[in-house]
Amino acid sequence: MCWLTNLLKPKDNPKPKIELLSMPSIEVAKEIEGLSQKLMFPCLLDYGQDYYYTTDKGWAEVFDYIYTVFDMPPYVAARCDCEDFGILLKGLVSALFGLNYFALTIGNIPQGCHGFDFFRTDTGHLIIEPQ
Repeated sequence: MCWLTNLLKPKDNPKPKIELLSMPSIEVAKEIEGLSQKLMFPCLLDYGQDYYYTTDKGWAEVFDYIYTVFDMPPYVAARCDCEDFGILLKGLVSALFGLNYFALTIGNIPQGCHGFDFFRTDTGHLIIEPQ
């Protein structure tokens, strides 16, 4: 039995089938550099491997599924806060859908340092507030 089963809400929702798109890691690195972004740990980019993403519609279905099916934990400052939600969403996206052009991003916003997720669609790059 999958460890994710323990997080499932009682109702059973079928996982959507999404269109998988891919890009070689060297292209991912060029895109990120072209956006004037930096990888915190460049060694985490799996060189020689493909990175998978989906369409705008596919991402909408992914997020709808995750936030409908899973009981997300409540926000607790310093114990379950922004980067924890970002890591959790990253893990669910990777484990359930195999989409790895999706990353935890930590940066400065007007209120201070904040964690969120960054991902690629068929039309460009977006961020999501995982809370």
